[in-house]
Amino acid sequence: MTRYLLFIIPFIFFSCKTEEDKYPEMVVFDPNMKGDFIFEEIEPIPKYFRDTDTYVFFLTDNSTPKSRVVIYDKKSKRLVRSLALSNNHIHITSNSSIYGFDGKTEKAFKYLPPKFEKKYLEKNSLSHIDYESLKKEYTPEIKSKKLEGQRLYDFLDKKRYEILKKEIIDSLVCITTLYKSNTAIAHYKHKDIYVENSDYLYKGTFIKSKLKGVKDCSSSNFELDKSNYFNKSPLTLIEHVTLDYNFTGSNHFVIGVNSSDLYYYELILKEKSKKFKSPYPINNIMNLENLVILETANKYYKVSTKE
Repeated sequence: MTRYLLFIIPFIFFSCKTEEDKYPEMVVFDPNMKGDFIFEEIEPIPKYFRDTDTYVFFLTDNSTPKSRVVIYDKKSKRLVRSLALSNNHIHITSNSSIYGFDGKTEKAFKYLPPKFEKKYLEKNSLSHIDYESLKKEYTPEIKSKKLEGQRLYDFLDKKRYEILKKEIIDSLVCITTLYKSNTAIAHYKHKDIYVENSDYLYKGTFIKSKLKGVKDCSSSNFELDKSNYFNKSPLTLIEHVTLDYNFTGSNHFVIGVNSSDLYYYELILKEKSKKFKSPYPINNIMNLENLVILETANKYYKVSTKE
């Protein structure tokens, strides 16, 4: 194996094309660099997350200690609500409903438009349909029929299906899978139920066949940033070069490749411009507050022009 690696590593190395700094005189981005712009460092802001026909949703990322979702009216672009969250793991459906799980209270919640008031959901843990619970529940019948081995588990699977059909599947409209492992929201015509151990809904031929006509609830959109909805970015990437490659890894069998890069940008705002380069990507953060926000290396800067 080592012999092959001795061949592969040089091949990868010589296949990686490197370049030189194309604009050595261009200034490296620094919030205090000279020019017509002021770069004020600010706290991280929510980024575009999802949208529906009626609303646009912005969500904080993991770099923010306090999670929140900010909701705007899609047509007027006016702020509707800013909601504090226990975490940023939420699901937004096509009808603008927000679902999630609150780890502090161990409860699932929803926010329904247009008021977006928080409501906790009824819970069904399904812990009563594991094999051990079913064996205890149906002990007399199991003993009378002398069920063992595969016959026993076929019997238990049938009972599980009957319970699921009655408690969950009948009248089920659609299912929303949550980020918390093995959990989901079961949606009915007039209510929603938080389901723990939701994997049981997908075990066994009987259950799968019954669920065949039940689909995941329609999710919200996530490509509004690729349209003309937001203001045009004042930041333009001119060019990108790779200066060097470095191999990393703790042993011969785990090898990584890191690169040293340079990104060249031009910022144009209110008929003023500035060109600069950076070893890290710089992103324009889209927002509906008519602000220019740049993000690089996990830092955020509000940009304005000097008077």
